[in-house]
Amino acid sequence: MAVLPPIHVKGAREHNLQNLDLRIPRGKLVVITGPSGSGKSSLAFDTIYAEGYRKYMESLSTQARQVLDQLKRPDVDFIHGLSPVLAIEQRIGGTSPRSTIATATEIADYARLLWALAGEQRCPKDGGRVVQRSLDDNVQRVLAECAGERIMLLAPFLRAKASVLRDELPQLRQRGFQRVRLNGVVRGLDETNLLPAGAGEIAVDLVIDRLVAAPEQRARLADSLELAFREGRDRAIVLAQPTAEAPWREVPLSQSLACEICGDIFEKLTPRHFSFNHSEGACPTCGGLGRKLRFVPELVVPDPEKSVREGAIKPWRIGGKNLIIKHNGLLKQLAEQLPFDADKPWRALPEAVREVLLHGAGTRLFAFKLRRMREARALPFPGILADLDESFRNTASEGFQARLTTFMVGGECPECHGTRLNVRSGAVTVAAGPGSAITFPQFMALDVTAAHAMASRLAAAYGSTHALQDVVGGIEQRLSFLRETGLGYLTLERDYATLSGGEGQRVRLATQLGMGLMGVIYVLDEPSIGLHPHDNARLLDQLRALRDRGNTVLVVEHDEETLRAADEIIELGPEAGIEGGRLLFQGTPAECAAQSARVSRTGPYLAGTLSVGKDAATKTPDGTWLTVREAREHNLRGIDARFPVGLLTCVTGVSGSGKSTLVNDVLAAAAARKLNGAKTLPGRHRAIENLDLFEKLVQVDQEPIGRSPRSNPATFVGLLDLLRDLFARVPLAKVRGYKASRFSFNVRGGRCERCQGDGVIKLDMQFMADAYAPCPSCGGRRFNRETLEILFHGKSIADVLALTVREAIGLFRNIPRVLDKLATLEAVGLGYLTLGQSATTLSGGEAQRLKLSLELSKRQQGDTLYILDEPTTGLHWVDIQRLMDLLFRLRDAGNTIIVIEHNLDVINLADWVVDLGPGGGGEGGDLLYAGPRKGIEAEARSLTGRALKNWSKKG
Repeated sequence: MAVLPPIHVKGAREHNLQNLDLRIPRGKLVVITGPSGSGKSSLAFDTIYAEGYRKYMESLSTQARQVLDQLKRPDVDFIHGLSPVLAIEQRIGGTSPRSTIATATEIADYARLLWALAGEQRCPKDGGRVVQRSLDDNVQRVLAECAGERIMLLAPFLRAKASVLRDELPQLRQRGFQRVRLNGVVRGLDETNLLPAGAGEIAVDLVIDRLVAAPEQRARLADSLELAFREGRDRAIVLAQPTAEAPWREVPLSQSLACEICGDIFEKLTPRHFSFNHSEGACPTCGGLGRKLRFVPELVVPDPEKSVREGAIKPWRIGGKNLIIKHNGLLKQLAEQLPFDADKPWRALPEAVREVLLHGAGTRLFAFKLRRMREARALPFPGILADLDESFRNTASEGFQARLTTFMVGGECPECHGTRLNVRSGAVTVAAGPGSAITFPQFMALDVTAAHAMASRLAAAYGSTHALQDVVGGIEQRLSFLRETGLGYLTLERDYATLSGGEGQRVRLATQLGMGLMGVIYVLDEPSIGLHPHDNARLLDQLRALRDRGNTVLVVEHDEETLRAADEIIELGPEAGIEGGRLLFQGTPAECAAQSARVSRTGPYLAGTLSVGKDAATKTPDGTWLTVREAREHNLRGIDARFPVGLLTCVTGVSGSGKSTLVNDVLAAAAARKLNGAKTLPGRHRAIENLDLFEKLVQVDQEPIGRSPRSNPATFVGLLDLLRDLFARVPLAKVRGYKASRFSFNVRGGRCERCQGDGVIKLDMQFMADAYAPCPSCGGRRFNRETLEILFHGKSIADVLALTVREAIGLFRNIPRVLDKLATLEAVGLGYLTLGQSATTLSGGEAQRLKLSLELSKRQQGDTLYILDEPTTGLHWVDIQRLMDLLFRLRDAGNTIIVIEHNLDVINLADWVVDLGPGGGGEGGDLLYAGPRKGIEAEARSLTGRALKNWSKKG
């Protein structure tokens, strides 16, 4: 096989890259690694992918380019040998609540087609089969079901008011019809006073024929039925009477798709009927979202210690003056008539009284006398929740409606129960083997593993049908790829926006595997995120499969197994930011492991000569526990989980075992509600003990610290406020009367108005990507000339924002309040950051360390509960060491730390380990182990223990 020319990148200077010149081999699995912020993503995504995308866009017409998103040309001299590039990033592609795993992977598209072609419809009213019969089939049915009986053939004609029928009925007589059925009563058209009195609509059926259902009458019956179908628009009714004394019974007939029992007509099924994005298939109540906002008692009565008179029912204390008076009057009269003590705490009221107040008293009437009522009237009380619901629907005030939403949560739709489809579409079944059938919602509710087994059964049932074999094959193939990428525990109906970055990336990876492309450059951003070490082998097999098809696979990664599986490693560093962006090493994993610590930051960790260590002492529980009792949310099986107070606990388990459910959905949600006053509702559990030992909850994640380019590290940690105050105290600023707001580039006064504080001017390039030029007025410094004349030790506010943290420490060494903020940034390893650097350019690890530095800069009371969800995402071993040092500093200050983590280095250093499993999805949710790190390896069912045992042997 001929050796492919490499991808030659010359002069890469994007972000912090230091004029890189490197050659990347094609057709190989290449891993780009290095400390967080060293320039890995800048090389892989902002340079290689951006240039590939730009070249593809330039191949399109100018009209097409104006419609599509543009990427600016990366700062690079040239990239030679570039083939089509596909990026599979961590970012979840859009947060639409309508996007699910099934829709993102095209499984839903194939499944809709299968149910439309092979589905059997059932009437949602009575469960009758929905079938289409020809004229001969209907004649045969009448002769079979009404054999020997007197029958009357009717054609449903119209429903209209009497005023319309006065003109219509004479015309029917002119056409030769003699009788009609009006609202169920057969009348002659020549009768006087034919139309009943009243303003309501009248149902009119034409009497087509009267005969006996016998074989010799077949021709007459067929002719009459044909006329009935023509007049009734493919519908007809047969009235049958066995004897003269017996009542007439109705037999509905139709030539359209209709229910065998009630005769209701249905449209022919199409794939749209199984799409919750179209009106044909979506639930009319929730519009296809599967969820609906509803008022919940826990938010309506946020403080059960208050009495009704003191305002326990909070949403009844907001709104206009007249509305509040009305609600107070209702409560006062209810207290007299139910009765109950309005001065008693809500919690102390009898359960029956609380039930009536919230949900209503049914048909019971109360004597209510409200404003502008002369005397009391007997009225039902629908309940506070129903009243709030009506107010929310009918109010014209957007402000009042917005305030009411704070007492609501998204809950399961009461009509479709979360399936998103209307009743008709949800009732269609597909045969899945002898004696078994499955509906579309039931299939979507399966996890990937169970759905793959079901798809195999569907393939066996329909694989021999030429029209359907490609459809069931497409479903089975895509489910197989999802299972092979370690996502077997996810349900097909799972909202795509709720996936972790790694899960979303593996879903898109499975989609790419199904495409079978060759000669493509795939760029992936840490696909191992959220993946347990047990599942890593399957992911690596998928990456090798992509490579073996002739593709080049570039992976930004820190995972040890992925690094060892690479054909070549490219390491950037040595540090982050301006101290990174240089090529430290390029070669095989074995060559990397042979490098010294002076050459490579990664090699010593691969060789085992360096590892993440623990400077702090390992603590043991002192007998005080934060305990979650009987957690049953999602797949948790009523477990009791104990977390030692004052220790660092690591919650582990395979993907889908219930870690996030236990820690985030139950514990963190309950803690946020009790400690921080959040309006979130925790997942199902009986109780949480000892939450009152904590003052507050802090959740630290890797979400960006700000989505605006104007947000920067100085604003986030509160440093810019101190700097603005400092500059406002400079003598010249006092003389000119400048306040602190003068030194903000977000408001008028001190900023440059030509660029409005952005420092750059946006140039509209029509069909090319937008270009940015330095502002000609301020030269990119964001402030106007008068503001920049205010100097502190010879530096303006713009000069200070251009300093790194380390440079600023030297400048402000005599200003304690400013120095404290800078010192904490330096302590978390962010000394290289520029104070004014845009927050959108920070890596996930840098954003996380900024949040931790903000916590460290606060006065430590030792009574905070910290919860971190996979904090090692995007972190090199060097960064993990810094992170663990920080966490142990917080622990030693008396705080309690709970970390959800797969990283074996972190698990190995934890004081306490809580392991869930043994599998994911339906096979998870059990508490396998809770104890010190050294004991987990003895737990036979724990895959985490097994991974730690193998890892320890390697070490």
